Amino acid sequence: MNPEGVMKEIVGHIESKLNDIGLMFRIFFRTKSQDSIRKKLASNPKYGSEKKLQDIIGIRVVLYFNDDIDIVRKVVSSEYSERPTDVSIDDCKNDEFKASRYNIVYSISDKQERILNLNNRDKSIIDTTFELQIRTVFSEGWHEVEHDLRYKCQLDWNGFDCYSRRLNGVYASLETSEWTMIKIFDDLAYNHYKNADWSAMLRQKFRLRFIPPLLINESILELFKDNNLAKKFFRLDRSELIMDMSSKGFYYPITFDNLIYFANLTKIKNDNILELTPSIMIEDMSS
Repeated sequence: MNPEGVMKEIVGHIESKLNDIGLMFRIFFRTKSQDSIRKKLASNPKYGSEKKLQDIIGIRVVLYFNDDIDIVRKVVSSEYSERPTDVSIDDCKNDEFKASRYNIVYSISDKQERILNLNNRDKSIIDTTFELQIRTVFSEGWHEVEHDLRYKCQLDWNGFDCYSRRLNGVYASLETSEWTMIKIFDDLAYNHYKNADWSAMLRQKFRLRFIPPLLINESILELFKDNNLAKKFFRLDRSELIMDMSSKGFYYPITFDNLIYFANLTKIKNDNILELTPSIMIEDMSS
């Protein structure tokens, strides 16, 4: 059995896809040890008969921004097949704050199944899947606290509902902070738009890992003197543009110029910017 080899291939592929579109993230991963496998099998008699282990390979993507969660799911789900019945995403209730799960089980490919190399006994207890958990930096912290200090020791909290309520209040503050942070960046981008600071506008609106040169081509800046053209770029839907980058296999360096060229090809369609766009990008990204 070779779960490490499969994990390495999957992690490398996911990491490459997310890096190509410039998301801000960290990725963590592990395979279950033999001891962990034994403990999980012992925890439920249904393993080996009615169900199989699905998380022998576990991958966690930790994001800087809450609104990237759906993007990561869509990107990974375009590369691997979701197991629809094995998706664990907690619903957010209006009157409740808690650490919420966002866990998805995916089937591995036929090639990866061969690398995994399960024997007949292993096949009866281990599924050919991996589990992906998607978190934000904030939620990663409160998940760990919740899991280790409340979920795993629930008796410690019996009779102390007031402290559980206070902890839930902390979660509420963290969740509110996540959305407030995004609103701050959006407002900052708007102010840079009003001040015609186009580099700062793009950086704060799209929140991607831009690389040098952190300046916009002078020819593009000249075109942006037409405020109506600049306004079209400000009004772009961030998530939609990033998903377009993923679906079209965008692989160019994440610079301001390349983002403008790509957005123009797929959304804006300004002829003057098209004339500045490298021909190879036009060929690659126009289909």
